[in-house]
Amino acid sequence: MTIQVEEGLARGGTLTLPEIATRPEVAEYTRISVPTLARWASEMPPRGPKFKKAGGRVLYKRQDVLDWIDSLEESA
Repeated sequence: MTIQVEEGLARGGTLTLPEIATRPEVAEYTRISVPTLARWASEMPPRGPKFKKAGGRVLYKRQDVLDWIDSLEESA
């Protein structure tokens, strides 16, 4: 399955991702819905960007999100 991220928003647009981002922030940045990110995270093995859980919240490091986007470009 190929996953596409709109490059204009993710790399060339005006939206920036904080160093530590929440799932809604990652969803907005990548234009992938929050439910899709949640479903991918619950699959074994997980898909999507690496994440950590902290106090019941799901958090993403900005670099992990960018690395994941780069990995999609390499496999496309």
